[in-house]
Amino acid sequence: MLKLLPGVSDPDHLSATSKKTARLSRSLCAVTLPFLLLWLLLFSSTADAGSRRLTISIHASPQLMASAPAKIAVDDTLQLLQRVFPQSDVTLNRDGAVILQLPDRTTPTAAGKVPDQRYRWSSSRQGARTVLHLQATTPEGVSAGLYGLLQEQLKIRFVHPRQTIFPRYRAWPLPAVFSFSGQPRFRHQGFHLHTLHPMELTEQLHDPLHPGGFEDIAAYLDWLARNGQNSFQFFLLREVDRAAWPSHARRMVAYAHGRGIRCGVEISLAMLQQQAFQAITLLKPLPTHRRQVEQTLGWLFQVPWDFITLESMMGEHLPLISRLLPSAQRHLEQLVEQQYGRPLLYATHVIRGKGEEKVRRPLHPASGILIHTVMCYSASEDKAPVYGNRNQCFMLEAAKAEVSGRQTWYWPESSYWVGFDSSVPLLLLPYLDSRWDDINLMGKVGVHGHLTFSTGWEWGYWLVDWSIARWSWQYRDNGRLRGTSPLSRLAELLPDRKLSRQWQQALQLQNRFLKQQELLRYLAAATPFSELPAPFDLPFQPAPEFSYRWLLHDADDTASVALLNGPVADLRSYAQQMAAVTDRLAARISRLRRNNSVDEGPLALAQEFCDALQMTALRAQHRSLTLQALIVKHRDALGGQQESDRLLLQARLVRQNALQLVHQRELQYRYPVELLARQRPSLTAYPFGYLYPVSGLIFWQREEEQVRHERFDPLFMKLWDIRRTLGLGSAFTHN
Repeated sequence: MLKLLPGVSDPDHLSATSKKTARLSRSLCAVTLPFLLLWLLLFSSTADAGSRRLTISIHASPQLMASAPAKIAVDDTLQLLQRVFPQSDVTLNRDGAVILQLPDRTTPTAAGKVPDQRYRWSSSRQGARTVLHLQATTPEGVSAGLYGLLQEQLKIRFVHPRQTIFPRYRAWPLPAVFSFSGQPRFRHQGFHLHTLHPMELTEQLHDPLHPGGFEDIAAYLDWLARNGQNSFQFFLLREVDRAAWPSHARRMVAYAHGRGIRCGVEISLAMLQQQAFQAITLLKPLPTHRRQVEQTLGWLFQVPWDFITLESMMGEHLPLISRLLPSAQRHLEQLVEQQYGRPLLYATHVIRGKGEEKVRRPLHPASGILIHTVMCYSASEDKAPVYGNRNQCFMLEAAKAEVSGRQTWYWPESSYWVGFDSSVPLLLLPYLDSRWDDINLMGKVGVHGHLTFSTGWEWGYWLVDWSIARWSWQYRDNGRLRGTSPLSRLAELLPDRKLSRQWQQALQLQNRFLKQQELLRYLAAATPFSELPAPFDLPFQPAPEFSYRWLLHDADDTASVALLNGPVADLRSYAQQMAAVTDRLAARISRLRRNNSVDEGPLALAQEFCDALQMTALRAQHRSLTLQALIVKHRDALGGQQESDRLLLQARLVRQNALQLVHQRELQYRYPVELLARQRPSLTAYPFGYLYPVSGLIFWQREEEQVRHERFDPLFMKLWDIRRTLGLGSAFTHN
């Protein structure tokens, strides 16, 4: 057995001194132990308090929750708050550290009236709680107030119907005391989906059997409500199933009404082109055109539309029905207003009328008017070479003339499609400039509504729609008006100074080269009409002031050299400078990603913009090469056929490089690539999705082959189904 060492722990060997020390230690322990336990208890309580879950509760009365717009918004807000406060308890009508107190009573909006969406939040401390009081007079105002708080204060970004950017919080991030208010700039503000084009929701809006169709529509209506919009419209197609479709439409309108959104549909009187729905068959005499109008409206108003928009053209650059059949148009306008009790909005176009009337007007005094402008040009800028015009200022003058006498809405575009922007693809940041300028200008003019004409959201175009939706509100922080700018929404999404400087440089480059120096005439693809001989070469989007056939065969050396030293050199310069910007953007995005200093969601969006801008640089480089190849082809002094072939080879390599970027982006499309970018059946005039021309850079390849084969007619490598696009047969038969 091991023996214990003396003086270590054997009590029999303790000295008297050691025994005294032991007694003193026991006494000290007896005195200090209670204090130690008390200190540990207090520390434990403090730690528990620090780790206690944040509790957030929305207080909403039964009367308020009986209204669909308020209830749906409250339920949605509860889910969204739980998403951004994942470690917190988010409840309804319970106690909490943060209380969102909604008004007990609101006034339902009378039928046919536009709800008051204004709201004001005021936050204060009440004991240990932070209480945010919402002031709003209508359920729609409560909805707008909730979403305004989420987006404008808590920084949830409702950027796209299928994508929301969520921050993450552990504690309540807002100050205890502040005020915040929102007021819409226009009584009516929303979006028109131009479903004559095969965009994201065209098939879902028209086909009750489209898989997930209603869910896609509901998600878009949710996006509108979350961004404070109260109006929605789309263009009806003529081949819709007239037996099955009304119940589908009633369902979507009911959901929109539950979201506080007024729904309209655009129809034509007898438009031939693009498979537009027709109220009458132009060359069908029986039943009479008046009777056809009555039958059409009887069928259409099986759905409780809030407004109807009427297109009176037979087609672009074709006669107006109001001149051929004024009684039929007047009868339709009167019936909508008098028999069905709904407002009718008359669609205008930038194709100028003959004679003194530059902008066509409705025939019924009670009808409203949609003042239209196109592409990335504003209503006030001096240079806008669209549809053969110098600019669109005459549309601004029409708005000023009409606003005092009838409902007047502004109807600008956030994208155009065809061969101009997203189909090329070209992300045109000047859309942001023009739409921001127009919103400010039209607010001063006093127009009653702002309805954005939208045709697709990929390749960064969602940013234009999202920015417009938010610019349509004026916000005040602690009573001070919040400023905005063309790039303000992008800067809020990605608050990095170095990125912001590059976005600004990209916008300046595009304004300088694409608009002021008019390179859009060359970057846009040719339309079928532009390749027809005179007088059928009708103007649509910006195009060169010469034909490529002339450039190949008839241009003299002076003209050729001028083109090389002018637009071709400018295209190269733009390509080089924009490539430098996108290189800096890519480097900054990579650094932010490595540093883990920005969430991946916003960085992925930044990459989308970077890719889209890089594509514009590649497009300019490619176009400069194909133009050079065309100019030198039959000019031995400039290199002739051999030099042309060399340039075309370079163009093909640029296109192949750009195609790699396309394939990368297709993996990120938010809707199925088969819907957006492949050939497929469609109720539109186009047997493919709106990004199908992008999928193979079809316009780019066609330009190479046109030079190679010296073919500059609309039948060469044709993309468009001319028969369905023109729709001449619809003048005789009714679908």
